[in-house]
Amino acid sequence: MIRNIIKKLFPFDYSICGKGNDDAIKVFNKYLNFKVHSFESGKSINGWTIPHSWSLKKGVILNENHKTIFNAKNKNFGVPVLSKSFKGKILLKKLKKKIFFSKYNNFTPYNWTNLYRKNFIDWGFCMSKREFNKLKDKFYFIDLVTKTKKSKMKVLEYTLKGKNRETIVINAHNCHPYQANDDLSGCAVGIQLFKNLRKIKNRKFTYKLLIAPEIFGPLFWLKKIGNNKKYLKYCILLKSIGNNNIIKLQHSSNQKSQIDIIALEELKKLNYNFAKGNFREVYGNDEIVFDAPGYEIKTISLTRFPFKEYHTDGDKPDKLSEKKLQDVLKLLQNIINNFEKETRYKCNFNGTISLSNKKYDLYKRAEAPGIDKKKYALKSKKWNILMNNLPNFLDNFYSVEQISKIYGLPKNEVLKYCLKWKNKNLLKSM
Repeated sequence: MIRNIIKKLFPFDYSICGKGNDDAIKVFNKYLNFKVHSFESGKSINGWTIPHSWSLKKGVILNENHKTIFNAKNKNFGVPVLSKSFKGKILLKKLKKKIFFSKYNNFTPYNWTNLYRKNFIDWGFCMSKREFNKLKDKFYFIDLVTKTKKSKMKVLEYTLKGKNRETIVINAHNCHPYQANDDLSGCAVGIQLFKNLRKIKNRKFTYKLLIAPEIFGPLFWLKKIGNNKKYLKYCILLKSIGNNNIIKLQHSSNQKSQIDIIALEELKKLNYNFAKGNFREVYGNDEIVFDAPGYEIKTISLTRFPFKEYHTDGDKPDKLSEKKLQDVLKLLQNIINNFEKETRYKCNFNGTISLSNKKYDLYKRAEAPGIDKKKYALKSKKWNILMNNLPNFLDNFYSVEQISKIYGLPKNEVLKYCLKWKNKNLLKSM
């Protein structure tokens, strides 16, 4: 069961970097033999600086009688991550501005904002709404002690090589402590998917599972792999996919890309109740890294966001649905099966080929008004357009099956035509 994987990965104090992430690697490696990339905290790319590891040493609120009425150490999320230290007396009115609580009475929120908004870091507390409402004294005493130290961010990469170096990346994040759906659900489904993919013999494409802290992980990893990034063609983000909401497909920046088209096709075939949305309009995450200028890796997201327990201590493994997790796994397998089973070629030439040249003899006649003696048939027009567009379609990973549907031409005829190109050494099989 996928949920069993989540339970094993759950009890760790994850962040961008720190002991929790390091300790969890042993568990991740029980499922797949990940390659671990390390990046020192304090390093920066484009203004994104990996934060140092952080820990809470003491975090108490005392009332007017110096009695402890709140101890942050008794909670997983008692203090915003990267909170500064503070000691002193404070009026209730000012203290309330330093406290974060969920709209749900019993949930304590996970405040992650300091990790990504380094210019606004301050001290504070997180508690439930019930606890917040009990604060009645005129003033309180705060004793908050935190510590940061240099550390290393770890990015986990698992690769299944195929016949071709062209690669599809599956990504999930591991930077939220004690959060099952966000995003250990994505990590676990990714792990199970790759365990299944190992059974496929003679894979056409290469597949990578990348488990990394949001934004920082993919950002630094992409820079590290250098020129190899050119082989990364598509990415699928798995984000909060185990709750009971409907599955949602967030398109890449180009809805006509193969990963967009195939994901939508397979969703429809499965008859799932689903919704879809434009790039960045459903769920914001690492798509802005993969599809950034210089990379432009078309990236879709699968998510069941929003859900009640989001970013709170209510996001626990027992809240997740095994069926919903398995549904996403099935969808992913079908997407990959499409890439693997449909017939694809890649161009083996540069520039424009004179297809009417006897050396190639691949020309499909264009209409010549006033010159043609015979009526120019619609089918001939389709073939001429297909001929001109074929290299572009193939460079964008369109399959023979898809091209035949686009032009309404028999699949076996389109395949025979592609084989003629291949016999002229203009195409290679994928």
